[in-house]
Amino acid sequence: MNHPQDRQQTECPTPSYIGSVRFFKHLILLTLALLILIPTATSIVFGIHNMALRDELLQLVEVQQEKLEVRGNQEIPAEPEQAPIDPKQDLVELKWDLAETPLYQELYPELYAVPTERASVSKEKVCYLTFDDGPSARTPEILEILERHDVKATFFVVGKTDEQSAQWMRDIVAAGHTIGMHSASHSYRDVYASAESFLEDYARIYHIIEDATGIAPQISRFPGGSINAYNGHCYNDLIAEVTRRGFVYFDWNVTNGDAAQSHSIPVATLIENALGNVDSLRRAIVLMHDSADKVTTVEALPAIIEGYRNAGFTFEALTPEVKPIVYGYPN
Repeated sequence: MNHPQDRQQTECPTPSYIGSVRFFKHLILLTLALLILIPTATSIVFGIHNMALRDELLQLVEVQQEKLEVRGNQEIPAEPEQAPIDPKQDLVELKWDLAETPLYQELYPELYAVPTERASVSKEKVCYLTFDDGPSARTPEILEILERHDVKATFFVVGKTDEQSAQWMRDIVAAGHTIGMHSASHSYRDVYASAESFLEDYARIYHIIEDATGIAPQISRFPGGSINAYNGHCYNDLIAEVTRRGFVYFDWNVTNGDAAQSHSIPVATLIENALGNVDSLRRAIVLMHDSADKVTTVEALPAIIEGYRNAGFTFEALTPEVKPIVYGYPN
């Protein structure tokens, strides 16, 4: 017979659940269940979402179909007729679009001529006597001869700023002659170094004349003429800019030949040069010079005036309205 003490010693303790065979069995079953349930739940959620997207797409399709049906019942307006393409014109417009405005056009905003009917007057048998490089000690003598013969002329002056020169400029204007711009410095290399240097000189002589006479000059003559040995690289730009600003420039078709530095050119030679082709001329712009050393120019002037008058010419001063005689130049 067993004693209670003996039974107590022989009873086994109750085994723990965690870590038991049964625990691992249940864990395996739970894992399998999750592997089955999670994809199913995910599919259900995405399925619901996809169904919503599908409904929205169907609604959009229905709206677009309605729009297409409406448009199908309407008349579609004809396309406007297009002008025929002109490749040359398109190229010209493209060049203008791409071209940059020269910066020198912004210089001297006050340097513009008064608007006039430029080059609108072209009279037959008119002689325009012009004198470059003044004023000088010869100016009063020239003015006296012109007054005596009742002739109006044109003086293209340079940049002399002394009071005597200013007075001679005023005398030219007071006598009813035209005063125009020639150059401030008359240094060809400086004037024609660039468009900017040309405009700087042009502005200076403009203001010298305006300050001396109260008259804003409207016409000019390029030193050496509009095309010469010094401005070959820029004369197109200079001519275009002078014209753009409204000024009229004048070259000549007759010269008395006194441009030589020597003052000893015979009077007879000057007269012959000035009148040699008078019978073949329709009109004449005669180049002469007003410088201190041009004594024989003054002496030849009365005979030149009489020679043109005898050939049926009248005399006038140049104005912006007179059609200029200019040198031809390539485009």
